[in-house]
Amino acid sequence: MVAVAYAAFIGSTLVDGYRAAARGDVPLYTDYTPTYAASMLVQEIPAENLYRPRFVAEAGRRAAVAAYPGINSEQARGVGFAPWMYPPTFILLVLPLAYLPYLASWLAWLAATAVPFLAAIRTIIRGPAALPFALSAPPVFFNVMYGQNGFLTAGLIGLGLARLRDRPLWAGILIGLASVKPHLGILIPLALIAGGYWRAFAAATLTVIATIVASLVAFGDDPWFGFIGATLFHLDGFGAGAYNFVPMTTVLATARMAGSSMESAWAVQYAASAAMVAITGWVWWRGRRHPATHGLQCAVLCLATPLALPMIYLYDLVLVVPAVAWLWVDLRRRGARHVEFAVLGLPFAALLAVKWVATTFGIQIGAACVAVLLSLALNRFRHALNDQADTTALPDVATRREPVPAAIATQ
Repeated sequence: MVAVAYAAFIGSTLVDGYRAAARGDVPLYTDYTPTYAASMLVQEIPAENLYRPRFVAEAGRRAAVAAYPGINSEQARGVGFAPWMYPPTFILLVLPLAYLPYLASWLAWLAATAVPFLAAIRTIIRGPAALPFALSAPPVFFNVMYGQNGFLTAGLIGLGLARLRDRPLWAGILIGLASVKPHLGILIPLALIAGGYWRAFAAATLTVIATIVASLVAFGDDPWFGFIGATLFHLDGFGAGAYNFVPMTTVLATARMAGSSMESAWAVQYAASAAMVAITGWVWWRGRRHPATHGLQCAVLCLATPLALPMIYLYDLVLVVPAVAWLWVDLRRRGARHVEFAVLGLPFAALLAVKWVATTFGIQIGAACVAVLLSLALNRFRHALNDQADTTALPDVATRREPVPAAIATQ
């Protein structure tokens, strides 16, 4: 029912966008519009131009016309300017999108990227509940609404982590492919090393190198120089006030919207990032000898990542969905109090209201919701270690049998 409500709301919003275009108003533009624009641009001129604002802005207006045929130049300018922040490896993915009409391309993008995401949730939650859970998760709504890439990154990372123990090479390949959005994997190398997953680490490293080589063969090295320069430019945008903190669910955005200066907000973000590094390393190091806690380790990694980064948006929180799935499985398998189910469900559901709360009250609750879920994962992990230690300390009753008299044994 929740997933159907999402679809109905998104469908009605799209219809309103086309009606606005027909009236001469500025129609609805989503984050998929610059993605479609990038595909149009790369098909016509060299890929390094994606990192030049003038070309990207013009391509965005052309994509607006492709989305709403017949609009005038003023309506097309309403698309604004969205810089291309992705590495050249991501260009390989978006290259074919403009071969389809805009709406069909948007649907095809969501459908294709949903495949690894749904596979990840099916791997974690085995049974008929997997698909409803995956489609009704709050971050899924924002990812579909914006036409973003959260399905792809969360699916590759989640599926890779889920397969670490039984298919380490395939797991490493999947994790390496997620490098198309590299900052989301900032804690993964630490986790793999601390957990002793050397084969997966090597496979991920080689996969990243292979994707870079593929982009060099396809586009040359100029896009990489453009990406490096543009990344430095985008980091300067924080100080210039270029970013909207309302949909940004980071510790930095939370502190900034609470009234902190930019310097103080960065200090809080640095402290949170350091804490997430320490937590991830500790959990994966302690858990390397406890296979039963693997799901909780993965949940901690997926929840610590959004808190460690200064730039995470609502649609990026699709990465939280596999973490909640692992927590749900652990609560059901090992048992839990009602309050733990509430601690899991309420912050997760509250993610749906993050943008409304930020717009209405000027408070960013996204990072707090993720932090509550992380605290639950850490508490469950600690108790799991204690339970295993207690089990190990108990005598093995099955193997401590009294000697059987010889006469009875013979009989």
